[in-house]
This record gives sequence, structure tokens and C-alpha cells, in this order.
Amino acid sequence: YKINQGIFSGKNMTQGNDFERIEELVNKGISFQREGKHKEAIKCFDKAINLDENMNGVADSNLLLLKDNSLIKIDREE
Repeated sequence: YKINQGIFSGKNMTQGNDFERIEELVNKGISFQREGKHKEAIKCFDKAINLDENMNGVADSNLLLLKDNSLIKIDREE
């Protein structure tokens, strides 16, 4: 998963580090999804969503969709 870095041009170093952390969390969450570990994936996506909201005021819709996909899978399993 790659986040558009162009939106971070001119941002301070802390936000750049947050961007990298979001990317790490999302990739880890996707890996968990592929392994069928949706609860772990949701934890990663929640952390990424929090960071994104803190930086941009609102979470990227793609992050929300990734989380929703895991929530749907969990609902189907129960």
C-alpha cells in the first residue's frame, strides 16, 4: 500500500515520520488480512486511521475501506 507522498510536501519531519508509520501499519494490516487474522488487521488499521486523522483532520477513505473489509469478514465468521 502506498500513500500519495505529494500531499506531504512542505510538511514538518514529524508528519513525514507519521506518514511512514501509517504505511507500515497499513502493510502489516494487509498482511494480517491475507492470513485471515482480521482482528489483528483492524488494530493496525485503527492506529493508521488515528495517525491520519491527527495529520489531516480526517482519515483517508481507503484506510476506512480496509478496516471495513476485515469487519465484514469477522461478521461472516460469527
